[in-house]
Amino acid sequence: MSNIILIGFMGSGKTTIGEKLSLMKNMRFIDLDLEVEKLEKKTINDIFTEKGEQYFRNIESKLLEKYCCLDDVVISTGGGIIESKNNIEILKNKKNVIWLDGNVDTILNHLRNETHKRPKLKDEKNLEEYIKKLLDYRKDKYNKASNIKIDINGKNIEQVISEILVYI
Repeated sequence: MSNIILIGFMGSGKTTIGEKLSLMKNMRFIDLDLEVEKLEKKTINDIFTEKGEQYFRNIESKLLEKYCCLDDVVISTGGGIIESKNNIEILKNKKNVIWLDGNVDTILNHLRNETHKRPKLKDEKNLEEYIKKLLDYRKDKYNKASNIKIDINGKNIEQVISEILVYI
């Protein structure tokens, strides 16, 4: 079986869905955000604060290159993985790159109690407006990088997974 790579906006369910998919398919699960934290021995918030977003993105890109070459893995990426043109090129040449596409309301609902854990959101005053702008900016990039698009709006985790299983 080839890899499954999940992309999408923060709060779209990549980690939760990735963990469940990996168990169902008996595949190794890799969360790129956790891998960055292990490598740096710091939280993503601390990395953003101390070294900046670009430093984080560079590590994230190196780990994407490393892990997407493995076999039989489910990879959950960070929401901004598509900020790099190189990452988009890597992803669009892989099979089973799944974009978990949610609208602003769905994302907001998923993130309501997690903004303190998200470096891009922790200081935002108007969360809805910020998410809308960033989502609009990233949509084309997610589309270019993926070959499967799953609409997550109004669906629970099991429904999203069932839909993914149809494609893979």
